Amino acid sequence: MARQDRAERTRRTLLRAAADEITEKGYAGASMARISTAADVTIGGLTFHFPSKAALAEAVREAGCTLTCGALTSLMAESRIPKAAARGGLRRVVTFTRTLARLLEEEPTVRAAARLAWDFPEDGDTWYAMWLPSLSELVERAHPDFTGWTTAEAVTATAVSVVTGAEFAARTGVPRGVAAGLSPTAHVDRVWGLVLGARPPLLVGGDEYPENRLAGADPAGGGHGGDHRAGDLKVPEHRVPERRVGECRAGEGRVRAASR
Repeated sequence: MARQDRAERTRRTLLRAAADEITEKGYAGASMARISTAADVTIGGLTFHFPSKAALAEAVREAGCTLTCGALTSLMAESRIPKAAARGGLRRVVTFTRTLARLLEEEPTVRAAARLAWDFPEDGDTWYAMWLPSLSELVERAHPDFTGWTTAEAVTATAVSVVTGAEFAARTGVPRGVAAGLSPTAHVDRVWGLVLGARPPLLVGGDEYPENRLAGADPAGGGHGGDHRAGDLKVPEHRVPERRVGECRAGEGRVRAASR
């Protein structure tokens, strides 16, 4: 048992080192030797657990996708409860993107899984591909919140752009002079704040939005904005749970060789 525990600790250490290396260098630039050194594990020990760089990258991608599935499961389950689904749909879309941003901010394997999606865009089981169906479902359920103001396609495009920007912030940061030190979650808050007419960053944990109407709404209550207020879109804190397998299916793809 002690040997199994030690082997599992070594495997986790290698996955963390590999995730950091892949996030920074990409798959092609990642070095097994640097990963071995960073993890303080011999090359022999590394190849015992992961016989090739492709196998190691696939394990990292699978770990990141599994974490993402687990974090999104409760949010998706709540959205399917009839009473809960009846209101606050657009708020859940914001929370969905904020959850992904927090994962990118806190979890090395998630950052690496997202980076691998760019390295292998033709792989059908990328990190982005695994959560897009859930986002589409949330946007469809949120339709009453934005009917007459915008379209489902526009909300989906905004959400994807927000997450892509959060990933950029997690991986490289925002250039100085633009918004130095902007975190992934701060990026999400600022973009949605601009789109929805709320004062950024979005406030969480019980604080309310300012009572602005949605961007473009008629202050008198008419026009294409309807009665939806930015104050209705309070975003609850959605913490990343402990590592567990969610309801979505992750880890079915395979990272191909760099020569692909």
